[in-house]
This record gives sequence, C-alpha cells and structure tokens, in this order.
Amino acid sequence: MALPNLVVRGSEGLSLVQWEADGSSTTNRICEHKCRTTTFSNDGKKFAWCDMKKVHIMDMITGDIIVSLDQPRTYAMYFSPDADLLCTWEQYTVSKTVPAGTPNFNIWKVADGSCVYSAINKKVNGWRPDWLNGTSVCGKLVGHSVHFFTGNDFHIEKLEVFEVSPNPKPPHKIACFIRGSRGGPASVRIFEFPKFNTEDVLAHKSFFKADTVTIRWNNRGTELLVTAAVDVDTTGESYYGEQSLHYMSCSGETAIVQLPKKGPIYDAAWSPISNQFCAVFGFMPAKACLFNSKCQKLFEFGPTPKNECYFNPHGNLLILAGFGNLRGNIEVWDCSRNSQVNQFTAPDTTYLEWCSDGEHFVTATTAPRLRVNNGYKLWNYTGGLLQTINIPNELNGVCWQPTPAGTYPAPLVKLVASKSLSTQISASKPASYVPPHARGKPSSAAAKQPVTQEPLSKSAQKNKKKREGKKNKKPMDSGLSAEQRDVVQMAKYLLNDSAAQPTQSTSQISEDDKKIKNLRKKLQAIEKLKKQLNDGKQLEKNQLEKLSSENLIIEELAKLGIS
Repeated sequence: MALPNLVVRGSEGLSLVQWEADGSSTTNRICEHKCRTTTFSNDGKKFAWCDMKKVHIMDMITGDIIVSLDQPRTYAMYFSPDADLLCTWEQYTVSKTVPAGTPNFNIWKVADGSCVYSAINKKVNGWRPDWLNGTSVCGKLVGHSVHFFTGNDFHIEKLEVFEVSPNPKPPHKIACFIRGSRGGPASVRIFEFPKFNTEDVLAHKSFFKADTVTIRWNNRGTELLVTAAVDVDTTGESYYGEQSLHYMSCSGETAIVQLPKKGPIYDAAWSPISNQFCAVFGFMPAKACLFNSKCQKLFEFGPTPKNECYFNPHGNLLILAGFGNLRGNIEVWDCSRNSQVNQFTAPDTTYLEWCSDGEHFVTATTAPRLRVNNGYKLWNYTGGLLQTINIPNELNGVCWQPTPAGTYPAPLVKLVASKSLSTQISASKPASYVPPHARGKPSSAAAKQPVTQEPLSKSAQKNKKKREGKKNKKPMDSGLSAEQRDVVQMAKYLLNDSAAQPTQSTSQISEDDKKIKNLRKKLQAIEKLKKQLNDGKQLEKNQLEKLSSENLIIEELAKLGIS
C-alpha cells in the first residue's frame, strides 16, 4: 500500500513526494520557487501554500487549485477542523498612510476566497484560533481574554495561554494558564465550554516556579500534562533553568509527576490511545519513563543520550531520540512488551515525524537550524534506512500528508536483532588523528613513523605529573555507576566511615579556630578605633558600639582558652 504524500519545501521550490512501502518514490513539483509556509487540513484532503505571491489552496484528490488568495506576505496558516475556513497571519506593519496598521489576521472561506473576519494581531504567539472539534465554535486569545466566535467572551486577569481539548465530541474543555502576580503562584485551570464562572472550575493546579507552561491534552480530552518552567534555576544545578511536570484530570485530580533523576525535562508526550505518557528527563545521559494515567511508573528506560520522544499514530511503538547537540541516536521500543525493537543513528537531524501507517518515519536536516548537509531520509522501524535524499541548497521543511483515522491498520510489532547502542556509536566515531607528515601513507607506515614533540615547559610538566598521579590513585569504586557510587557513599556515612565523615574532635577544633580568628580581628579593629578617639577624631554611633563590645569579646576568648 502506498504511503501518503511527503511535502518537501526548500529554496528550489515545493514538491509532493509519493512513497511506496519499499522506498521507491515519484516526485510532483507544484512550485518552482521558494515558499514561506504550507499547511494541510486535518483529513489531508486540502493543502495550502504561500509562494510569496499568493496563497493557493489545492484539492489533494483531484490536484486542482480551489482558490488563490492575494496574500503574498502570509507567514503562517491554519485550516479549521472541517476545512471550510483558512486562517492566515502576516507580520504586523504600519505606514504613513495607515499609522494604525492594517489587519494582519484574516479568516477566509475556502469555497470562494471571501474574507469573513479581519483583525490586528501584533504578536506571533497566540494568533492561531483553536476550534472545538465537531463544532463551528472557535476560540482566540485577545489580550488576557479568550474570545469565542459565537458571542462568548471568557476573561481572566493575567491569562497567558489556553488550550482546547482535542476530543471530537462535546463536552469540550478549556485549559488556561494564569501567570502569578505580586509574589502569588501561577495556576492552570480547566473549564467546560461554555461555563466559565469561578465556581465552574473542573480542576485547579497552582505552582510558584512557572514563568511559562506547555499544556498537552490527551486525545480523549480527559487529562493533560503541564510542563512548568522558569528561566533561572535557583539551585544552580542546571543551565536550562528549572522545570517540573504536573498531571491534571477533568475530574479534579492533580499531581506532580515524580521523576527519578534530577535535571531538565526535555520532552513529554501522551500515547495516541491516551492510556499512558512518556517523559524524557535528567542530566545526560538522560532517562525516560512510561507512566499510566494515575502517574504510576510503568517502565523506566536506561540512561542514554536522548532528549525527544515520539509515539507512532497507533500508540504501539515509541521512538526515543537524541537530536540537537547529541549524536542523533534513535531507539525504537515496543510499548506493549517494553522491549527495544531496533535502533539507528541519524546525525544532524532537526526534524522527525512518524508516517500515519505507524511503520515508517522521516528524518530531516533543515535550514535555518543547519545550513549544511540539508536533506531527508525515509526509515522503516524494522528495515532501517530506505532512502536518503540530499538537497544541494536549503531544505526548509518536510511533513507528511495527514490521513483519516482507520486508513492504515496498526502494525504488528516485529522484534529485530540489533546491535547495542555502544557498538553503533563506536562505529560512527571519527577517524584517529594522523599528523601531517604521515598523511597519504599506509597506516603501518604512519604508526612506525616517530612523532617528534616539542619539550614541555615546567608548568606543563608539573600538570602532567599531577594528572598521572590522579590516574594511579583510582578509587575502588571507579567502575561503578553514579547511582552506585551514591549508594556506597551513603553506606560509608551510615557506618561512620572516617573517610566519608570527619570526626567530631577535628570538626570542633576547626570551628574554635575560626571563632578565635574572628574575635581577634574584632579586637584589632577596636584598638584602631581607640587610637582614633585618642587623636581627637569624632566617631560614628556604630563605631562607639564596637568599642563598648570589647569586654564581651575578651570574655568569649577566655572561654575558648585565650587570655
């Protein structure tokens, strides 16, 4: 069965790539020059793109252009759930003739291209309206209020973010983030549309450390995850600030998701069948855990370099990946048996997306994140890499065409014998350094060729001896993991190990020495003030108070055995 179209958008134009299951493909070029943005309708039957001249809307079944809109500056687009409306947003600008600016947010009828709504929305954040699935009700953030396009206004002070539950049938829920003010806590509240009074709150969760939040609903619209973050970690442990993961239910239950390792929370995702979620967290090498809907840990994945997680559309396969500043490790796991199915390496990956068949996925290296080695790859979770397409210039993005639910059956998960992660990483390590005079020669000749080194300076020799001394003094527990060393250290503490805990007498002596040193400093300062007073200098009130404390300091020294 053929796979859905893959949209490829780059500096050379816009293409639709039709893949077959074996990796062969055909390409249909629909635009010959660079496009700014593209979007599909939820069912994948309509496709829109902006070629910086117009916005074009195409019927994916017939391939015909339905309508073209004169909106060359469109920056982002979004279809309504039933695909009869298209929202466009462009950057806000002013001119001498129109100092207040022209409307930059518009809603268009797809059938005839008529504009049904226009407004000014200066910020790129919050411009996109959210529809309640299965209805014509649309909500949009305006200032600190949510305006619904049925005449309802929902206003809360300090409202920053709202997310509509994705369930296809009513009742629909609205999750709202309210920023804290005057030292008070921030909060997330859940309402049921259209009941927005204070007494109508279904669930409420407060937290102090929350400058920004990410709200993730499950597909049923019954539960959500909130990742709260602050830019600065007050403990100084993390460069990435401080994050916490919270669970909320429409029945009123709330909880903090307990993560068994300290460090940043990189990613979290609900399974498409809404029965479990995955979180990736902790200092590298990071951990990941599967939790059920009661926040109980189902399975803990071992520490590996990873920072992203992706469920396939059927929820039976999970990808754990390490992208960005990591090497591009990809682990594929069976969610029902909690066993690793396969693993690959995709260096320089900036984007990954599962295909709707649940068996294939695409990875890409895109600009402007990376401007070299741009291209995309098609993978099968069992067969591995099927095809690599290199783009000579810039690749700006790829995405799969959505398909209606039930188009592809859930794949039967097959276990594949795969190499260990360490083996794959070592296979991809760069070649050893070869000095210039040995390059171009056989490796044996390069090994036999003596390498002359300049004599080390005195300081370099001293540092070298220190390093060699540290290597020779390896601790007994050097082969243990960090967690095992923590257990050993705790055992030493409980057994009053002298190496782990200083004796009381030594500690007491050091404390007395500190007190004596501080008291003597105070006496020296008092002597200087006495001399200034004898010389006729006028002293301040706090200096006179220091003089009056001389007898107390002498008494303290006497108690410590100093006369």
